[in-house]
Amino acid sequence: MGIKSEMIKARDEFIALVKAELLGPGSEVSVPDAEHELITTVPEKRYSIGILFPKENKMQADGNDVDRAVSEDEKKDVEQADTVDFDASDYIGKDITVTEKDKKTEDETDDDPDSEDNLDEEVSLAAQNMPSSFGITFFVRGNTDRVRISLKYGTYRDARMEDCRIPFTPSKPGDWSVPEEFDCYVKYDREERTLRLTGGINRKAVRQLKERDLLGTDEDQLIDNLYKLADQLQGGYVREPRELNNYEIVFGEGDYVNESHIPDHGLVEITALRRKMENGTTVLTIMVVNAKTERPQSSNCIFQPELRVDSENNGFSFVQYSGTTNFDLLDAEEQSLELQYRNKHVYGTGLGTAVNWKIDDSGTGFICNDFFPEFEVPSMDFALPDDCGVNGRTLSMKYLSDLDTTEKGVKIHDLKTLVDAYSAWIDDLVARSHALEPRFAKAADRNLKSCREACERMRNGIRILEKDDMAWDAFQLANRAMFMQRVQLAVQREYPASYPDEKVLSDVLRNMDYRTADEIFSKDRYAWRPFQLAFMLLDVASVTDDDSADRSLVDLIWFPTGGGKTEAYLGLTAMTIFYRRFRYPGLDGGTTVIMRYTLRLLAAQQFTRASTLICACELIRKDCESRNPVYGHYALGTVPITIGLWIGGEHTPNTDDGAKKNLEKLRKATSYNLEYAKDTYNKFQVLKCPWCGTRMTQERDGDKKIRGAFGYKMHGGNHFALYCTRQACPFGNRLPVQVVDEELYNEPPTLLFGTVDKFAMLPWENRIGNFFALNSGNRAPELIIQDELHLISGPLGTMVGLYESAVDALCRRKGNVTKIVASTATIRRAVEQCAALYDRDVSQFPHPALDAEDSFFAREKKIDYGKENFGRKYVGLMPSGKTKAMMEIRSMAAMLQKAKDMNASDEVKDKLWTLTAYFNSLKDLGKAATMVDDDVKDFMKRMCYRLKSNAEVRKIGTADELTSRVSTTQLNQTLDKLEKNKYSTENMKNHLPPYPCNVLLATNMISVGIDVARLNVMLLVGQPKLTSEYIQASSRVGREYPGVAFAMYDGGKSRDRSHYEQFRPYHESFYRHVEPTGATPFSAPARKRALHAVLIAYIRLSAGGLSGETDAIKFRVEDNKKTVDNIVGYMVKRCVDVNRRINPHMKDDSADLKREMEDILEKWDDLARDAEEIFCYGRKFMVKNPDASGERLMKVFGTFREDPAFETMTSMRNVDVMVPGSIIEWKEDDQDDR
Repeated sequence: MGIKSEMIKARDEFIALVKAELLGPGSEVSVPDAEHELITTVPEKRYSIGILFPKENKMQADGNDVDRAVSEDEKKDVEQADTVDFDASDYIGKDITVTEKDKKTEDETDDDPDSEDNLDEEVSLAAQNMPSSFGITFFVRGNTDRVRISLKYGTYRDARMEDCRIPFTPSKPGDWSVPEEFDCYVKYDREERTLRLTGGINRKAVRQLKERDLLGTDEDQLIDNLYKLADQLQGGYVREPRELNNYEIVFGEGDYVNESHIPDHGLVEITALRRKMENGTTVLTIMVVNAKTERPQSSNCIFQPELRVDSENNGFSFVQYSGTTNFDLLDAEEQSLELQYRNKHVYGTGLGTAVNWKIDDSGTGFICNDFFPEFEVPSMDFALPDDCGVNGRTLSMKYLSDLDTTEKGVKIHDLKTLVDAYSAWIDDLVARSHALEPRFAKAADRNLKSCREACERMRNGIRILEKDDMAWDAFQLANRAMFMQRVQLAVQREYPASYPDEKVLSDVLRNMDYRTADEIFSKDRYAWRPFQLAFMLLDVASVTDDDSADRSLVDLIWFPTGGGKTEAYLGLTAMTIFYRRFRYPGLDGGTTVIMRYTLRLLAAQQFTRASTLICACELIRKDCESRNPVYGHYALGTVPITIGLWIGGEHTPNTDDGAKKNLEKLRKATSYNLEYAKDTYNKFQVLKCPWCGTRMTQERDGDKKIRGAFGYKMHGGNHFALYCTRQACPFGNRLPVQVVDEELYNEPPTLLFGTVDKFAMLPWENRIGNFFALNSGNRAPELIIQDELHLISGPLGTMVGLYESAVDALCRRKGNVTKIVASTATIRRAVEQCAALYDRDVSQFPHPALDAEDSFFAREKKIDYGKENFGRKYVGLMPSGKTKAMMEIRSMAAMLQKAKDMNASDEVKDKLWTLTAYFNSLKDLGKAATMVDDDVKDFMKRMCYRLKSNAEVRKIGTADELTSRVSTTQLNQTLDKLEKNKYSTENMKNHLPPYPCNVLLATNMISVGIDVARLNVMLLVGQPKLTSEYIQASSRVGREYPGVAFAMYDGGKSRDRSHYEQFRPYHESFYRHVEPTGATPFSAPARKRALHAVLIAYIRLSAGGLSGETDAIKFRVEDNKKTVDNIVGYMVKRCVDVNRRINPHMKDDSADLKREMEDILEKWDDLARDAEEIFCYGRKFMVKNPDASGERLMKVFGTFREDPAFETMTSMRNVDVMVPGSIIEWKEDDQDDR
């Protein structure tokens, strides 16, 4: 059995264990089976979901929950109850009240790690959910006068002596008998292999027996078992399974039935409602209600209820719910979604529960409720069908590169077979589309037309490669660079986190020959996924022909998470870099490609991958530059191919001086303060060589001695540079990587890598113009790549869209149109969003066709465990009678402990060991960090006592974090820990570090760009605000191995309840439910916030003599009329175009926009004329305000100093309006003073 098959089995076992702990039954070792379990805690406290409480139990004003509620029968006892203070080592120190039944002395309490009674007391109970009913609603066709249902549930009663028994296997079973001193309490049942309680006993009596030391070493742990039996007798509850089979609901002439007196089922009340529809179907709603109205206690609650309706027992068949919206009223995208998901049927919805069904096309089957819903979302198959006619070598990076000497014509022919296969697939769909329902015809035609257009673009790309030798050479070198990158990543996996003094890797690097490297490092296929290669062919014209219509398109890579979008645009990046070097010698310097990201962690992760590619490109260039090239000569010039990280002063140094100071601090660090120094002063981001993986930072070894070296230096004493600390590495002298802003401005990198935030600095920093070649003879950037486009929406998208006007205008000053490529896995209204952001048409690739599960380049796999075809499982958790905090504690404790308890190999356990907890806010995450350190550990201890012993408690330590509140160094260390530290039973037993991560707390920072194979268990605390975020976050687990994501819903939020009740329909097609995103860059609030910044940025960077910090005083409208007219005309036209693309029937704001721009320019002119001596743009006053007003054009946004300067953002994140305010404190005089 392979590891994946083992993981499938282990995942299902893990889910079952969590289900037994949270829903039950089965949370405690019971005889004869879980259905008749005996638990030692009040069941409504033990279980967290699937409980029906008596009616009319409302939340108390103080937030009482079920664990504080007291039954009527116990009221009298409580009034005279004792107060017990629990031992602090085992319990949360808080006084609780106990009834006579549960009364224990302090001596007894010391030995009782399983008292859960006080656990919920510690949590502030703000939100309450104590449901007394649940139901299901579904559609049927046929006779509904009589409806037969089945109901299973459990109730609990107090344990009696004859119930008390536990599994027991003595060390010497053959002749073992209960010692004489104990035989009055227990007997050993050999047939059942249990210890049975025969006499009354409590914990105090057991303790006294223990103190007499009658058993010596007690090899059979008889004392521990006596404690458990005493617990069963004193506080045990026995489950009694109940069944109501084929119960008949008779509607007769009416449409409402309420069955409140059901024989032998006094707790159950059944309510049914039916409604006949115009189309001949009937809607049925069946509710199960707890008939009692008392305070909740174990005897009047219903547990684990299962309601089921079978068509076989009834005179009807089930009908799918098709919605009520008129198809013709839907827009084109909505109609396309209806077409693609037409085969995803919905048969019902839950009411306070989830719903599941197994129904065939004829409507035969059953529908049931499910308090622990599971759904497995199939994974995608990115390979081509075996019979499509495409040779496997066609996708090989090495084959398509110049490392393979196959004739060009043969390679071109192979590329054509890929396009031919796509074309044949489209032809087949065209034929199939004629059999669709008429209402789908237009949507199908539109989709297939777009697929055909993409196919023709790919054919045109191949024609260019065939005719244009420069394009072909660039294509081949891009393939070689991608191949070399993959080889080096394989090397890094083979020799992870190596130190520079480890010689084996040095020998590998010295002897590397890329013509045979794939034979030595053979674990990687070194092949494109079909859509990646297709995308490169699609965009060949875009990067080789300035006049191509494709150049002005936004090409949107829309592909499922984990599909390889990054490699698709990295390949295009390499081809663009090489082609520019071939086609425009002398004009090819400076920045060629700009990659933009929205999140720091995503940027840092992808920067490492992109750096490896750029190292490959530079190595190719250096080989060509040498006298005797190893792999062939190409005219790639003498200017290095480089990459630069531009993400902001908080994370990287802005200046060489700042870098020099940080480097000096690092070099002075001793073994004692090394970690602190790295965390505080290492802002250089690159912690290992992107080419060979050698560490570029000093580390403390096991003997606490410093090992390794820092790969940072000041070149020439004044210029920061990075280098690999391994001399055998080709980049042992210098890496083509830069992270200091000052160096980036002076030497613009070939690939500029940054976050969108940084572009807010356009009006503040004149040197940014160097990235657009405004101060050189080079061409403007050829390509802009925007990753995770769905994140550029809302307020952030609005600001980015406005600043994008300046970026596009600056790029166009050199005469060439910059190509834009965007990527995402989750987006709606992409046409409108790209129009708002870029004022361009958009082409989605791969374009959807007829079925959501098949786009030719990605197909939904049919789940088949025998073939190791698995998906990602989702499980829904809705608390019953538990607060959100308590549910969180119990869920985390269960998942952590059950992963340890499983009987699985170390390799399998490692894949389930790390629990990733995802939160919608830092506030919730902060609370969870505290709970992990206290309550979660406490609850795990109690769980272990029930099932095993305290020695089996999992040690979890402190949680790790991936959030914005931890430093970049810590982020990188955590990612390194996640990837490299694996679970080992031996290491854990012998306390040998390094230890794997136990709990990983994360916010939306993790939702994109993280790809760690070890992450396979996630708990999402609360439904994320957007479906796109939910998909992205949950997709971080189960990327390579079978994974599971638990969604813990908040019963107090209607949106969470809706997702729970619609659990299966939602997860069957959740890409369909992605919410539309939008941006309004020319709205009045946006213009007020940043229109002036766009104008200032363009004029400052474009007009001669105005770029310097103090040159703002020189501005006059009449002296810069050409530049002013250009930007004003451009902005007005863009505003009109964007409105035409998004809202063609609405009036645009171009007139207001023009007037506001004129006012801004007039104000700048007036301020410059009125200035006496000093009048600057404002950079010099960003930290310290000027002495007088009127000395700057811009001031930092949010500063309310009384001067006329424009409030200007320094980050795109400054999107919330700040409102100044004052606090008035009202005090009344004391009574005595009146």
